[in-house]
Amino acid sequence: FATIVNFQNLMAQMAPAMIVAAGMAICMINGEFDISVGAVVALTASIAGTLMPQLGIFLTVVLALLIGPAFGLFAGFVVTRFGIPSFITTLGTMMIARSLAFVVTEGQVVSGVPDAFRVIGLARPLGVPLPFIIAILTILAGYVLLNHTAFGKKVYAIGSNRNVAILSGINVNKIKIFCLMICGLTASFASLVLLARIGSIQADTARGLEFEVIAAVVIGGVSLAGGQGNILRVIIGVIVIALTRNFLNLARIDIFWQEFATGAIILAAVLLDALQKRIASSR
Repeated sequence: FATIVNFQNLMAQMAPAMIVAAGMAICMINGEFDISVGAVVALTASIAGTLMPQLGIFLTVVLALLIGPAFGLFAGFVVTRFGIPSFITTLGTMMIARSLAFVVTEGQVVSGVPDAFRVIGLARPLGVPLPFIIAILTILAGYVLLNHTAFGKKVYAIGSNRNVAILSGINVNKIKIFCLMICGLTASFASLVLLARIGSIQADTARGLEFEVIAAVVIGGVSLAGGQGNILRVIIGVIVIALTRNFLNLARIDIFWQEFATGAIILAAVLLDALQKRIASSR
């Protein structure tokens, strides 16, 4: 476990989840959820892996980065226009995205990613995997967005009290749509980093990622009710999940027990959030 090679592999493996967690944190602070991120990762990577040999790297990346925001825009419209909870709405978009991923790949593994693109996933400047550096920069960008812009203040305000935010003149629906689009963007971005690292993709990729990311965000201190949380602490949550999986793999624990451990962590994160709220309300 305590080897440089293992830590390097661990940093590279946790990078996509950390990137998605940045968007999920913004979404949850705003009081919404997006459980379609895992399916969007699979769909984006499937499309990018299929098109890249024909269209080239630049055009494929541009098109791929539009997929997540498009799903976020659609989900945001449904949530704000019809008042349907984001959890239910993104459950539908999750199934749509996963189905489209199977359609695009025809159930086969997509490979043949250009070596020039794979450099992004395999490079290790100063021994640190480039995907991990990209993930940290994404988290930092999210921190700046939330803490040093008017948009970020509105995100916190809406998550804290939607009615007060409306009375303050904030366009609540617009902010909610933007938050879901940002979450979709990070999912598409993470898929490209993942594709660059492993060099191939299949439609079943990233299944369950959404729940791991939500657990990591809650472990990092973001409230399930919205309105509070520090995006920088999300890094801790992602590391906890990644370390648990890494330890179980190295200990050769059966994969079915690995899912058990992940589920236990998710429940613990939810209970911790509930306990924190009870303590806060008692004061």
